[in-house]
Amino acid sequence: MRIALISVHGDPILQAGGKDAGGMNIYIREVAERLVNVGIDVDIFTRMHDRNEEIEEFSNNINVVYIKAGKESLDKLGIYAHLDIFVDEVNKYRKTNNKIYDLIYAHYWLSGVVALKLKKIWNKPVVTSFHTIQEIKQEAFPFNIDNPVRGKEERNISKESDSLVVWSNHEKKFIEDKFKINSSNIAMIPPGVDVDLFRPLDKSEARKIINLNQNSKTILYVGRLERLKGLDTLLEALSYLEQKNINLLVVGGLYNLEEVSRLKKICSNFDLDQKVHFLGSVSRRELKYYYNSSDVCVLPSYYESFGLSALEAAACGIPVVASKRGGLSSIVLDKKTGYLLQWRCPGPFVDRLEILLSNKGLRETMGRAARDHAMSLSWDKSINQLKDLFNKLTLN
Repeated sequence: MRIALISVHGDPILQAGGKDAGGMNIYIREVAERLVNVGIDVDIFTRMHDRNEEIEEFSNNINVVYIKAGKESLDKLGIYAHLDIFVDEVNKYRKTNNKIYDLIYAHYWLSGVVALKLKKIWNKPVVTSFHTIQEIKQEAFPFNIDNPVRGKEERNISKESDSLVVWSNHEKKFIEDKFKINSSNIAMIPPGVDVDLFRPLDKSEARKIINLNQNSKTILYVGRLERLKGLDTLLEALSYLEQKNINLLVVGGLYNLEEVSRLKKICSNFDLDQKVHFLGSVSRRELKYYYNSSDVCVLPSYYESFGLSALEAAACGIPVVASKRGGLSSIVLDKKTGYLLQWRCPGPFVDRLEILLSNKGLRETMGRAARDHAMSLSWDKSINQLKDLFNKLTLN
């Protein structure tokens, strides 16, 4: 089987944490590598960009094809107008290399638009993963700015795709109710986690490696620095904590200068300059040391379609405190592996963080449960389910 994997705006080998580079990029890279390992040929098509300095090392098993469509500096808001060029160039690549694809696998709505155009040319089935859906995101975070055609396109992609892959019951129910899609056309296949890379390590050794004070209480945030991620709530909560010698490590790209400036101003207003450390992006190989150095990981997001960093923290045996939003409910088991908070205001975060930071035994108990839960969310399971879905669609 040969798959054309479409990821128009998300280069899977960009380092996570930068602009438009997060969980989706990691997911596509992991899935592609693992599909190749089980005998499926995968070509990944993504836009040519000007961010080569952010590219991480990757497996030689996956073939990433860079398509020139619009200026390399374009962000995802400007890409829509160039999708027909993207389609033409992908089809030209297929012809030039004499390849026949059995299935098209699209990621994000921009890729879904491309995939449906290719479907008409190639007459092959399309599987789409949205990763985020505009209406869900808008409900959670009304300040989000997006392409005005996105909502209409997402409805059309839902109807015209041969199958939709979702990561949570929340997303599945939304598509069924709002887009009127039959549940038989929706496959819930959540991502896995690399439990060999992300595993419990000795905290003292991990802290030595990243040069972190052995005696500090450490909170960790991993993700992009955007308003949607709700870091301002965590900063305000941190200002109310009664714990002494406390640190917040913020791991994520510093590309969004406006947001970084806003967050640093909040730190200054709450006298947190010595407690909050903006570290920028960290490689996947190094990230495990940051998880293992922390006492608790926090995701205060307005919305998360899944929340991969919560799963990576859990795999390292670290309890997670997170907003009860989107797919986070499937990763964080409330009061077992961490805490899920219904209300997105500082008070509940303060309460739960005080409980965890003052109780080492509870942290260790939740951490063990978190690791056990992460072990049940394996990549092997996800890849087998995807492979079964692809076989079913191509046989039909």
